[in-house]
Amino acid sequence: MKHRFAFVAIMAAATFFAACDEDTGTMGIVTTQDAVSSFSSNFQITSNSLLLDSVVGSTSKCYFGLVRDSETGTDIRAEFLAQFHTFENYALPDYESIVKNESGELEADSVELRLYYNSYFGEATNPMKMSVYELDRENVICEDQTYYATDDLSQFLPADASPLASHVFTPSDYTLSESERTSTTHYNNVRVRLPKSFGTRILRAAHEHPEYFRDSWHFIHNVFPGFYFKLQSGIGTMLTLDVSALNVYFRYVVDDSTYVGISRFSATPEVIQSTMFKNGDLQQLISNDKPYTYLKSPAGLATELVLPVNDVFTGHENDSISRARVILTRYNDFDQSTNALGIPSNLLMVPKAQIHSFFANHQVADGMTTYTTSFASAYNTYTFDNISHLLSNLYHAKQRRMAAEGLTSAQHDAKYPEWNHVVLVPVSIATITDSSTGAARQTSVTHDFSLSSIRLVGGTKPIDLQVIYSSYNM
Repeated sequence: MKHRFAFVAIMAAATFFAACDEDTGTMGIVTTQDAVSSFSSNFQITSNSLLLDSVVGSTSKCYFGLVRDSETGTDIRAEFLAQFHTFENYALPDYESIVKNESGELEADSVELRLYYNSYFGEATNPMKMSVYELDRENVICEDQTYYATDDLSQFLPADASPLASHVFTPSDYTLSESERTSTTHYNNVRVRLPKSFGTRILRAAHEHPEYFRDSWHFIHNVFPGFYFKLQSGIGTMLTLDVSALNVYFRYVVDDSTYVGISRFSATPEVIQSTMFKNGDLQQLISNDKPYTYLKSPAGLATELVLPVNDVFTGHENDSISRARVILTRYNDFDQSTNALGIPSNLLMVPKAQIHSFFANHQVADGMTTYTTSFASAYNTYTFDNISHLLSNLYHAKQRRMAAEGLTSAQHDAKYPEWNHVVLVPVSIATITDSSTGAARQTSVTHDFSLSSIRLVGGTKPIDLQVIYSSYNM
């Protein structure tokens, strides 16, 4: 094949120079149009709904609340836990300058949690009740382990755990004035007051053991392992939390003036945040007799595709695939009400055998075996414009296994029945822009835990795969 590419390159160069030299002409020179021919074929992809398991629960955002899926009548519940980050070598002001209590001891003035969010699902006036628990200091979450969205996070609570505080809130904070709530500088948040004794413990640790504050690991393992946020009551609201902050207030004196100090610790990507989801019975939606498949998040249903790799390459072993395009069409919603769940913004296509390792190893789409695409609202579709590398990789991996194990094609497919299966998963994508080229580069691809539910054309109705081949005429 390398020789053929070289031949075409020589022919292209000859054509270029011939076009520039009117005296030479083109007699006897083979043009690229003569050397390369292209043609297309359509194949059929079969699909089915797939219940996801082992969904990695650690993300840069957390989710909290309980909503009812109007399509299935089942509930989706989200609770989370979070560790808190400290700045390296954090230190209080000079001990003598800090205002003490009546007994001359270091004491916090007040303590609060702020859970900040830009978006939520549900009604702004819907009341929800949250309880906050301190995690078990003898069973600290390990940073070298993977936690999943179905894990029971209560395992990290002490056996005799009782809440530090409980709080009733609404997504829109009506304790504030309307002008404050609608201000462009206002950041929606749930404010939970904690016992003053909790903050006092942190301040005294900072004074007595500054080595515990040299980094987040020592802080988490020696001072404060984190919080578990449990839903006590309420239905109809789901918050998407951007960051959680713990503020410990105290006073200190400088030049006879008293100031308010804040020791602030935040739940950030540097430490573990994990959301636990409990979905209703999604198995009821998996059926092989419908002309559609499902995509549901959070941690719900994906769509599995069976790619016709054998058909694509049979009779075309010496051809190149220039393009292989898949267009996935969304059905209209079952529920057209204002409370219908949303549409996934981005999809990941990943080989089924790699779905767990992809998220556990924090990979991004490489454009070779894994791909991402976005929803095109104007066309009601998701398009994977060219998965030719994936088809080729699957085909050649099969050939290697057949050669190594002495298998026929039929024997291989019987032994490895999912070798050509890929999964479509709703994902959240973070990118950065290259300052020199302006191109966006993915920095993370994680499970999308927002509330979404759609159907894709599929199931009993096959999906088209359009393949364009290039054949080199020697």
